[in-house]
Formats: sequence, structure tokens, C-alpha cells
Amino acid sequence: MPSSYYIEHYGLVRKKLPNGRYEACQPHHSWNSNHVLSNLMLFHLQRHSDHHAHPTRSYQALRDFPNVPRLPAGYTGMFLVAYVPPLWFRLMNSRLIAYFGPP
Repeated sequence: MPSSYYIEHYGLVRKKLPNGRYEACQPHHSWNSNHVLSNLMLFHLQRHSDHHAHPTRSYQALRDFPNVPRLPAGYTGMFLVAYVPPLWFRLMNSRLIAYFGPP
């Protein structure tokens, strides 16, 4: 079964700093999925980016950011897509390229 961590973070990386540590988590380090059903079922988990930037913020207060990576569907739909790896890679890799540019 695909993990929610896989879906929430696929292809997104934090930069390694010169001191060997990684940059602090920012909203663009996870995928948002601001869909009503995900919101109702998962207590604003779809606003995962704000959770990363502000981990102590209560789930009711999590915000949506307009300029972060977005999943094309809610979590339920994305779990179904993840069960078909060729479909997942085609869908998500194109989103990564659209967001970050070609490798």
C-alpha cells in the first residue's frame, strides 16, 4: 500500500547546506491537496505545507499557500493513482517539471 509520506513528499527535496545540515522545512517541501473530501476526512492534512513550515500550529488553523506544489486530486484519488506506478510517474513527474523546471 502506498504511504501517505510518499504521496505528500514525492520528488521534493531540501537543499543540503555547506555545514552538512539540511535547510529548514518550508511550505514548498510537501505537496498540498486542498480538496474538500481530504479536508473532511483528514483534518486539514491536505494543507501539509503549512504543517511543515509551522509544525506546532493546530490543524484547524493550517493555511493554504497559492505557490506550493499541488496534487492533482485529493488523497483518496492519489492513493488510487499510486497503485499504478506508470500512471503515478507520468502524472507526478510532469508536475515536478512544471513546478521546478526540467532536470
